[in-house]
Amino acid sequence: MDIVGAFACSHAGLIVTRADLAPAESKASLFGAFRRMGDEVLRLKPDAVVMIGTDHGRIFDLTHVPQFTIGVNTVARSIGDAELPVEDVAIHDTFARSILNGLLEADVDLSYSEAMKIDHSFISPLTLAFGDVRPKIVPIVQNCNSPPLPTLRRSYAFGRALGDAIRGGPDGRVVVIGTGGLSHWVGSERFQKFMREPAGTRLARKPEYPLELTDTGYVNEKFDRDFMRMIAEGRAQEFVSGWTTDRLFEAAGNGGQEIRNWLTVAGAVQDAGAEMLGYGAVAEWLTGTAIARFDMRTAH
Repeated sequence: MDIVGAFACSHAGLIVTRADLAPAESKASLFGAFRRMGDEVLRLKPDAVVMIGTDHGRIFDLTHVPQFTIGVNTVARSIGDAELPVEDVAIHDTFARSILNGLLEADVDLSYSEAMKIDHSFISPLTLAFGDVRPKIVPIVQNCNSPPLPTLRRSYAFGRALGDAIRGGPDGRVVVIGTGGLSHWVGSERFQKFMREPAGTRLARKPEYPLELTDTGYVNEKFDRDFMRMIAEGRAQEFVSGWTTDRLFEAAGNGGQEIRNWLTVAGAVQDAGAEMLGYGAVAEWLTGTAIARFDMRTAH
């Protein structure tokens, strides 16, 4: 398979469901950037879009939390979270199995599902970028929400291995999209603190800590712009070497942990530089919202 394009973008469901609450200029600019991403992907005529999203604790709850999971059946069923509809999205199962086997051969212990479910981290960007059109996908879920999380170093290294597995597969054209971030704080401080308690201590008490969303939320625009600049300059490895999970919690929030999916794409495309198609610190969406296109000519 040839990687013919790569992108990264935010995925908050509120971008869709609270669209009209955002400042009109921000909405127009960011919705336009999502549509531009979708148009560019379709012009590349991929056979499949490899999407790296996450789960927000509704699919892989605390009874079982894999760090990386790929769907290898023919259809991914969305769970209808974040006020988005339930729908089926076709999986390119041949490519998915090839990627799974390639990663296992490279000693990457990737979990897999033959009954894949996906949440708004897939459906929101698919809707914003493609409208009613749904290209075939290869869905990969990275744990960005239920600590302990993969190290940032591991997220990047997984991307390197993923890129090799894609390129070592059968003939075909693939676009890679990573979704999540940028900075945002999800839920009350009490909820956030609870979710960072040690593994093995939370499951029985989870109903005592419901997730409640506020009308607006803080966005760390400085962090977002610094991170975007490093991605744009092909400096993902430098970011990984200077940041830890704890530092990221402080600077970008629990939702900011989803930049792991951007780092995975950066690894997959061998540190190609990127162009930011849009950015907005949209408090009404609780999220620093960004869309980026990687320049495949600058991989190194």
